Amino acid sequence: MNRQTTTPVSSRARAIHFQGFNRAVFIVLMTTLVWLVLGALAANAQPASPLQAAQQQQQQLQLQQLQQQQQLQQAMQNPQSAPGTLTINQQMPSNDPGISLGNPLSYKWRVGVQIQTGDRPCKNLRLTIPVPVDWPEQVVEIDEESIPVQFTDLDYRDGESGIRQIVAGIRHIDANTEVTMTVTYNVQVSPINGPTDTSIYSIPEEVPRELRQYLGTSPGITFRNSKMRRQVREIVAEHEMAWNQVEGIYDWIRDNVEYRQITMSDSLSVFRAGEGCAEDLVGLFVAMCRAHEVPARMVWVDGHQYAEFYLADNTGEGHWFPCNVAGLRDFGSISDPRIILQKGDDIDVPEKSESQRYVAEHLSGSGNVKPAVRFIRLMLPN
Repeated sequence: MNRQTTTPVSSRARAIHFQGFNRAVFIVLMTTLVWLVLGALAANAQPASPLQAAQQQQQQLQLQQLQQQQQLQQAMQNPQSAPGTLTINQQMPSNDPGISLGNPLSYKWRVGVQIQTGDRPCKNLRLTIPVPVDWPEQVVEIDEESIPVQFTDLDYRDGESGIRQIVAGIRHIDANTEVTMTVTYNVQVSPINGPTDTSIYSIPEEVPRELRQYLGTSPGITFRNSKMRRQVREIVAEHEMAWNQVEGIYDWIRDNVEYRQITMSDSLSVFRAGEGCAEDLVGLFVAMCRAHEVPARMVWVDGHQYAEFYLADNTGEGHWFPCNVAGLRDFGSISDPRIILQKGDDIDVPEKSESQRYVAEHLSGSGNVKPAVRFIRLMLPN
């Protein structure tokens, strides 16, 4: 009788076979998981709102700016890992003049409006709200929107001097009704470091057309006064370089104009009185710079104002430099960055007949019924 014998399978062969089986199962499971995730994302996808759609054109620019800021952060943590990247304490190369940026700070900023009607309904309201925008030192993106159904035709409007506004129509709000609209933003603002070689800067011989408004008068800012002009000439005569001349104006104001919490006034009144609030001191600095043919403008941040002045480097390229006129001394730099709300001080908007020093919120409507209105500007915890 012939007996068949079975050759035993070695333990190594069994292990190989088991590993192959596990690998196949793992691939099947991972493939299934990927398809499930993709399906869930597709099912939950929501169409972009009008406000988000309006910002899609800026997404590529924002990504580039975020990448640049990430490179700056990496260089500050390990300067050797990113040669050529500027840090707060690193000197700027001579072929790259202008400001440099430090580590950005992150904020959450909410704007909006709350409208309460009385015993009668309101119709045909028109709303505008200024919102923060991107600047070289600031990156803005929408985080959250809460838009009531009463708000129609809601969109963004871009204006001069980098102004951006939410514009919305409100056709009807029932009597004794409260509606609240808010948009929340994530904002990153970087501190600004001044140049290391200030000797290369001069007053520009030819100012670009879009910047000529920063050489003239604007609401509350005038320099057409013989005493103010004479004072400016005396200050700048003590200095040879343009940077030192502007800094001389800056120091004169800080030494001779008392910073007080008083009602805002115009630049000429502040010059004569020798006192003013933060906005007054910034306006006077802007006026005296313009009297010396240096373009200058106001910068509006959360709870404060500072100034920017414009000089050209030795290649003819122009640069904006900040300075904090009231409070902490920061000339050519900003060490305490806040959310930038607006740059400029002579801005035209359709809803106002006169140029605006600062573009604020606005609500108008037809008829005699006026609701109670509260505009929202709120810093939220991160």
